[in-house]
Amino acid sequence: MKAYEELEAQRTKRLATTPIRCVGKYRLDELLGRGAFGLVYKGHDQQIDRIVAIKTVRPEVLADLNENVEQLKRFGAEVRSAGRCLHPNIVTVFDYVEDRGVPYIIMEYVPAGTLDDVIKSGVRLPIPQVAAIIEQLLLALDHAHSKGIIHRDVKPSNILCHSATSIKVADFGTAHLDSLELTRTGQLSPIGTPYYSAPERFLGRPADARSDVYSAGVILFQLLTGQRPYTASDINDLMGQVINRPLPSVKSLRDDLSDPLDEVVRRALARNPKDRFPSARDFLEALSAAVKAGAVDPSPPLDLTTHSMSRKAGQEHGASASPRLNQSMVDRLKPETLAALERTLSPWLGPMAKVLVKRAAAESTDAEHLLAALLDPLKSSADAAKFRKRVENLLVADHGIMAGQLAGAIRPDEIETIAGALLPSIGPIVRPLVTRLAKTAVGVDDFYSHLAKELSRPQDRETLSRLRAKLRPDKAT
Repeated sequence: MKAYEELEAQRTKRLATTPIRCVGKYRLDELLGRGAFGLVYKGHDQQIDRIVAIKTVRPEVLADLNENVEQLKRFGAEVRSAGRCLHPNIVTVFDYVEDRGVPYIIMEYVPAGTLDDVIKSGVRLPIPQVAAIIEQLLLALDHAHSKGIIHRDVKPSNILCHSATSIKVADFGTAHLDSLELTRTGQLSPIGTPYYSAPERFLGRPADARSDVYSAGVILFQLLTGQRPYTASDINDLMGQVINRPLPSVKSLRDDLSDPLDEVVRRALARNPKDRFPSARDFLEALSAAVKAGAVDPSPPLDLTTHSMSRKAGQEHGASASPRLNQSMVDRLKPETLAALERTLSPWLGPMAKVLVKRAAAESTDAEHLLAALLDPLKSSADAAKFRKRVENLLVADHGIMAGQLAGAIRPDEIETIAGALLPSIGPIVRPLVTRLAKTAVGVDDFYSHLAKELSRPQDRETLSRLRAKLRPDKAT
């Protein structure tokens, strides 16, 4: 432990002696947080004397960019578009600055706890207040979607509780910090916070407005029941459940919820985007109607600021609420992976590598934070870039990302067999139909369900059922 403390002292000394930097008219002051991809500072707009939040990319991430100029242009264009999102429930993007090739996003500074902190406090919010929070979230999403902006990373930790009953959504336009074209980052990114990701994202498909709708649905489910829809200890298990396991009913977890509210949650969390609410506005209207149709909840709203600042309560309740999802990386990674991480880091840190890996893995509950902790001691951007490539390969292999994606795919031989069997009765349109549904399906159940809906004749549906039993005996119903 002494070696780790020496390492921390060296890092603290480096940060303390780093001169104050300015980016254009903005001064970078206090470092507020760091992730595997980005850094967030508390800053100051020196022209109008305003405190701001400044988000940027870690140096080693920029060093690993492919086609740097083109990627930064695309990223900058999205951030500038997000700057058009002026809404009371959205953290405002003020400016975008590039300084010596490094992007900086200047945002509204909101000193507040998050909805994640409220959830971890263990408090159960009244149903009308839950609806009010989700309605504010959906209003923010609807406004952004109308400007062509998809959030891509809607989750409780990105929702700030800046007043007793109001929220602001953060990180519009900045989600691409975690999805720039890096050598391996595209494989790692689903590991960090996958519990609010739409099923199509697990399969590597692009996000659209319905992906944000799904994420909002997960938050609604969690606020109503105190737990997420699926409980898993690793990414592969989670992907399998999201893609293949039926969604649990919120009424089965809380009996005072109404049937209309249960149906709203079910539609928001539909596995296939085609079956979800087509927009945040449609979700909002259905939720409002469902709450009005249910029993009146006389409970007064709770103060979100109080519960979002209840750090101690969050630590006490967090582990008991969903222990498997709160496992540290020590428990989630294989021993051989942890040993490989030590060997990978040792050329730079020597014997202290073992201490740092052990400490970082024990304190991290996801791959993003583990990677951020391991990168911190590396001074050189070139060294950090080289190290992150090796670590990402190890983490991706351990979590089985690609295996999980393949498990949700419909096999080519499956498509050909089904198309061939239905060709005599349906004709040549059957092959493009089956191929199209295979590409858009989210898992085996979803594929066969949507294909059956396209077949008007009972005998064709019976043929499909027999083929499924033959081709997918482990998943036949």
